[in-house]
Amino acid sequence: MRQPGLRARIDRRRFLTSLPLFAGAGLALASSLRPRSVRADDAPSDIVTVPIPGSIAPGQHWVDVNLSQQVACAMSGGDIIRVVLVTTGMPGWETPQGQFRILYRVADETMTSAGIGIPIDSPDGYDLDHVLYTQYFTYEGHALHDNYWRPLSVFGHTPTSHGCVGMVEGDAFYMWNWVGVGDLVNIHA
Repeated sequence: MRQPGLRARIDRRRFLTSLPLFAGAGLALASSLRPRSVRADDAPSDIVTVPIPGSIAPGQHWVDVNLSQQVACAMSGGDIIRVVLVTTGMPGWETPQGQFRILYRVADETMTSAGIGIPIDSPDGYDLDHVLYTQYFTYEGHALHDNYWRPLSVFGHTPTSHGCVGMVEGDAFYMWNWVGVGDLVNIHA
């Protein structure tokens, strides 16, 4: 078990520019490349910091979502394995904060706004076919999933969803294979 208050940190700028891109916007780190510390002069926005819950066991697979930085991290125990650029809930439709568990998964589905109480024909309505790799972490419809209908420019920058954690298809597929039903999704600002 980890001690409460431990954090994993990584230099986002160095991480996103010095390693090859794998499967979309996410990146994989070899264990020898995982930094254990960062320079004090790095700008805070360039550092991805992950609070490690005290209940995390070594090697446990889980996902951390940082709403302020619009990133999700595939975690193994206290190690950052992959950083994924995401788009989360826009104002009025914020992604909930807290610790959640993956409740159920749908590999390929149609998502409609009617499922969260928004008429499909309203200005905020939607009816989307083939949303891939959806992993629900609340019964209100919040999930990790592919977000093919948004431009790449929003990922890592702009909250645009109705509360979900959206990512490019390759990253959604990676997370689909990284975590499953019962695994932790830790969401914070």
